[in-house]
Amino acid sequence: MTSVPALAPRDTLRGLLQRMHRTFLVPGDVVLALQIGWFLHRLPRRMARTALPQLLDQLRQSRRPGYCPLERVLRLRGPWLSRVLPSHNTCYVRALCVYRFLTPGLGRIMRVHFGVEPGVDPGDRLRGHAWVTVDGELLEAPEPVVAGRVKEIYSHPNAGENPVTR
Repeated sequence: MTSVPALAPRDTLRGLLQRMHRTFLVPGDVVLALQIGWFLHRLPRRMARTALPQLLDQLRQSRRPGYCPLERVLRLRGPWLSRVLPSHNTCYVRALCVYRFLTPGLGRIMRVHFGVEPGVDPGDRLRGHAWVTVDGELLEAPEPVVAGRVKEIYSHPNAGENPVTR
């Protein structure tokens, strides 16, 4: 007689309900989570078809989902990138998702930044990174950015542009 392996607590219906309870705190979270999931699913295709400045303009001018602080974006984005779309979990996708959905606050300046981290040895390849700032404060920046090993090569909007988001 063969035995059926026991399910891990996270794989049971109870585990699923507990995760949902921790993720969806208000009814509007369900709709926003679906919007974030759809955005994450479509983003790589949009990045391939649209020039970066044009894509960033579209994201900056997109209608924001009401009040949406960083904690809410990260909480609702997490399950998509960890379980449903793990291949999309890059700093570029994470930064663009924050740039698209975060409500920075009235009069605050939000920018998305891109940079390169040189290799340690001469034969190493460059590594790219992306991060978001609000009024110059780093949000969810990759460790090399925090450590100062990344040279910024582009930010959006540029310093001369009107950085006001909707």
